[in-house]
Amino acid sequence: MAQDRRDLAGVVTERRKDRKLRFVRVVIVVSSSVLVLPLVMSAVVDLLMGPAERRGLGLLYLAAALLASFLLLWMLFGRVRLGQPRRVSPWAYWGASALAAAVALGALTPIFGMLLLGGWVGVTVFLGPRSWGWWLLAGAVALFAALTVQAVELDVPLAGVVVLWVVLVLWSLFMAGAVLIYVRLWDVTNEALLEQRARARLAVSEERLRFSRDMHDLLGHSLSALVVKSELAERVLERDPARAAEEMTEVQGLARRSLSQVRAAVRGYREIDLHAEVEAVRTALAANGIRTEVSGVPENGVPTGTAATAAWVVREGVTNVLRHSEATECRITFTRAGGDTGDALVVEVGNDRARGRARDGGSGLTGLSERLAGTGGRLTAEPTPDGGFLLRATVPWSIEGADRPAGNEEARP
Repeated sequence: MAQDRRDLAGVVTERRKDRKLRFVRVVIVVSSSVLVLPLVMSAVVDLLMGPAERRGLGLLYLAAALLASFLLLWMLFGRVRLGQPRRVSPWAYWGASALAAAVALGALTPIFGMLLLGGWVGVTVFLGPRSWGWWLLAGAVALFAALTVQAVELDVPLAGVVVLWVVLVLWSLFMAGAVLIYVRLWDVTNEALLEQRARARLAVSEERLRFSRDMHDLLGHSLSALVVKSELAERVLERDPARAAEEMTEVQGLARRSLSQVRAAVRGYREIDLHAEVEAVRTALAANGIRTEVSGVPENGVPTGTAATAAWVVREGVTNVLRHSEATECRITFTRAGGDTGDALVVEVGNDRARGRARDGGSGLTGLSERLAGTGGRLTAEPTPDGGFLLRATVPWSIEGADRPAGNEEARP
């Protein structure tokens, strides 16, 4: 049942993590669009403020700026991709850089063009391979030199040129740092998620190997003994029927003992512990940002079947909270009906911020309700007046054994 607990704490949590990562991905791309906004705005200003004879050229610059910005955001979107990043296309990388360089060279003033080009280099330099970044920096320095010559020709003083280069370097470093922080934070988060998924797959594999080893240890010797005794009975059947009958009797006894051992082993895997289940669901809820209050968990003296059934109630209730609500709080309470001499254990799982209204029961809660009814218990699941949802189960105190309830779906709280 450890695997089932991992499923509860894993499947729904992974789904929510994927949604959060997709949201972060969109935030990164939208935030980065602000970094390329000066490129587009410069083309718009050139179009609106430039001379009339430059209108056609201004439209070309605006189209180039929009296309370069689109290519940059497309590359960034692929870089912060879930799983493995998408390989940056050299055509998109160098094509966008060439368009940005054209817009910078065509700016109204060379000073503004240098700032545009510096910002572009800062945003783009870390999106491609390192060798591309060095070539991009080399080309940018050459263009900076050309724009500096234009600025000097416009009678910009030498001190102004020095200040301009200092500002340009700082501006480029700022833009590069912003993008690098975005990308590195994404890489850390994405790698942590991939590592967690790899650990989960490894845990499943280890659980299967452990089960295989247990079955081999249980059945290996018994089956070998069965084969030997069966062969012995076959050899002595004609000359000593009594001996053959005795051997077959031992074969039957050994087979029964082996079957009992297998059933005991499987039952051990299928049993769920109430305290372990409560801790598992508490972890699953905390991983989804839901505050959990647990009270009244019985420490001892609870029949095995009653504790296992109560654990199933907790699991079904918390699975509903995770899948069908936007809860921030969850309450799990255990109460002995009628005091210390009562004959039932009442389990309640309640949450706030239920999504929708419960009208039909899913097969999970339906199967659990039928099972409780068959043992004299009762299950109710209904919305609360404050917009929450409450699952309440009355579990008989004298259940001898517990099987897994039928179904795996839940009622929508």
